[in-house]
Amino acid sequence: MTEYNFSPSELDYKAKKCRRCFYIHKKYKVSDGSRPPPVFSSLDSNQKPYYQSINTKDWCEDLPDGTFMDKSDGLPPKITSEGLLDDKKRKFKLNGVPDIVIKLKGEGFAIYDFKTTNIKPHKAEDYRYQLEAYAQIFANPGSLKSSTTPKLLPIKHMGIIQFEPSELINHNKKEHNMKFKVSFSPLKRDEKDFYNHITKLIDLIESPKTPEYSDDCSACQFTEINSNL
Repeated sequence: MTEYNFSPSELDYKAKKCRRCFYIHKKYKVSDGSRPPPVFSSLDSNQKPYYQSINTKDWCEDLPDGTFMDKSDGLPPKITSEGLLDDKKRKFKLNGVPDIVIKLKGEGFAIYDFKTTNIKPHKAEDYRYQLEAYAQIFANPGSLKSSTTPKLLPIKHMGIIQFEPSELINHNKKEHNMKFKVSFSPLKRDEKDFYNHITKLIDLIESPKTPEYSDDCSACQFTEINSNL
């Protein structure tokens, strides 16, 4: 039986952006090459070390007490699942690099993502399947060649921590310092919806017919015009 592989990040962005491009990417291993601008990776790599030693309650409003988890807590950089089945009993696996995993004070764990963006109250909805995918990995952990994913239960809190540039506050000839507004957008877990989403994606991949070009996808439009020429 075929076992399908998904990264948590592609379950929202790639799958929602264009059915045709997602189909080609998963069926023929061809990608349009689009990547987030490198500056976001740079922001992320500078934010995490700062927050690692700070209780989550002090990060921003609406976060519960908790501490940042890393490899010293047995959490490897990349994690993987094992033994997952969609609603039609087809095997699939999830592999990815979680942004922020938190051990909550008292009991349970939380999964957060840092996003530098324009703050919106319901931003977490844009990352619903990505966050739930990480929760599913920790509930059904597997092993890679170099590491074993720990089982973390229960996942009690999920959401997006948003950072929005607000104003420059001072500078010198080598550095300019900026303030960021911060906000938390929570996400309520929905396992049934997640597995329904995965089932639809596997249905799409197994379809013998490539989806039509999308009017909303620039890659589709570029390809369609080129083929007509």
